[in-house]
Amino acid sequence: MKPKKHRGEWAAPAAEEPGASEAGAASVSENAEAVGGLNAVLAALKARPLACRAVLAAEGRHYNQSFSEIMRLARENRLPLKFSPRQALDRLYGRQHHQGVVAVFDARPHTAFDDFLAVLPPAGPALALALDQVEDPGNLGALMRSALAFGALGVITPRERAAALTPAALAASAGAAEFLPRVRVVNLARALAALKERGFWVVGAEEDERSSLFERELPERTVLVMGSEGRGLGSAARKVCDLFVSIPQDRGRVQSLNVSAAGAIIMCEHFRRFGQAAKFMV
Repeated sequence: MKPKKHRGEWAAPAAEEPGASEAGAASVSENAEAVGGLNAVLAALKARPLACRAVLAAEGRHYNQSFSEIMRLARENRLPLKFSPRQALDRLYGRQHHQGVVAVFDARPHTAFDDFLAVLPPAGPALALALDQVEDPGNLGALMRSALAFGALGVITPRERAAALTPAALAASAGAAEFLPRVRVVNLARALAALKERGFWVVGAEEDERSSLFERELPERTVLVMGSEGRGLGSAARKVCDLFVSIPQDRGRVQSLNVSAAGAIIMCEHFRRFGQAAKFMV
């Protein structure tokens, strides 16, 4: 069935595609995850099409460039595809902000810390991001998006008291979660110490204005550690840090920045100083 033209755009048909019965039965189990939103679904289909179990689109969803590309990739990879009422996508995704498209994928494995160490460049500029008890999924996703944009090699989080890659995190990452390794460790301080043995400096973010980011020399091999929302860096992570940096701001108007905004600024500054070299080494 060909899509019908609707108000100058192409509207998705309400008919099922081949394999749609499988798509309609798709659910998110322990070993699967729902990815929603145009950018996130498109990035996931490009990165790991073989891991996709089904693609569901809202009935009447208008075609634009991104949605058309998602449909093309779904058909090209012979994936179960179904157009369903928007409420069905809301239930599958667990939230409403999916832009009319949701895909179910095999849950992505985390990168083992030893494997992460093995692929690090032995010398030269490099950036990694470590999150100390950052528990908000939106902040995790936004930080992953910034980390990928500014050349970070991966994000390291503890196994406990850390945000999971929920639909909110995946949406906030805008596809970055498909390409940026996420490393989960039992002991974050021990992992930071291991990175120091490989020539990295551990740089902690804090609010002390005496350590302005723009007045300090950033090491070319940096592990940036961002603390939890409200509490900042924990004592164990703080003890491992070699230096601290802060972002100067007008505190008469804003007391502090969101952790994802602060992390983006610091990573951008590292990229400004060393990014071109680090980019070609990844």
